[in-house]
Amino acid sequence: MSQDPFYKFHWKEIDEERMAAYRTMFKWSDDAEQLYAPTGIRGGQTVADFGCGPGYTAVEFAKRVGAEGRVHALDINADFLAQMRENAELAGFADRISPHQCDGSALPLADAGLDCISARNAIMYVDDPVQTFREFYRVLKPGGIVHAIEGDRFMMVMEPVPHDLWRSFVKAAAHACRTADMGRKLYLAASEAGFETVNLQVIANADTCGRLLPMVTNMAKYARLSGVMRDEDIDQVVEIVQQALQDGVYLAVSPQFVVVGTRPTDT
Repeated sequence: MSQDPFYKFHWKEIDEERMAAYRTMFKWSDDAEQLYAPTGIRGGQTVADFGCGPGYTAVEFAKRVGAEGRVHALDINADFLAQMRENAELAGFADRISPHQCDGSALPLADAGLDCISARNAIMYVDDPVQTFREFYRVLKPGGIVHAIEGDRFMMVMEPVPHDLWRSFVKAAAHACRTADMGRKLYLAASEAGFETVNLQVIANADTCGRLLPMVTNMAKYARLSGVMRDEDIDQVVEIVQQALQDGVYLAVSPQFVVVGTRPTDT
């Protein structure tokens, strides 16, 4: 039996149903373009994707840094790293990407070697967010960019699920995250780690076509495991969401907090 807390263990051990959902959820899209634009990644840079998942973003980074650049893809899950390698090979960029398995407490990268490090919906699962940001600081060159995107589970909107029922559902599922409201804490964590000129924006694109439905399904599993919400109430949430999608009255919003900070240049 693993001694890891659930918020960490459930990323090390992912069943096939969840893995299939992630293969769809994490693909590069126009929405991703908007979220990652602040990185400014360009040819010749050395960059890292922390929490790379199946590797779609790492592959996009590899395309942008070009043949003279380098991408480090980091994730806690070995299967994700294997999928990342497959996707990189299919795209023809495998020689530009180096995989690393780690949990964020210490990065297997040299000091001051990166131009940019990016993390999307990964900081909410680390043991100590500020310590992870300090690791980001350590591996960045002076003037290097940290870029982090995080959700805030308690700020999600899911129509037409009644407010109190949805709130209970989110609370029951929150044990799957170390910091379920990481979005609102992201700015302070980056600042405390020593980054300067930290900028924050919140992007909240409405979902009316079911893009976030796999997230709801995963949350339902976590809510059941928590034991703090009745199974019939969890089922009701999922049924309302699925029926709303069929009836054309579904609306979901999951705000994404985007923080960009700079490691100070040496004086």
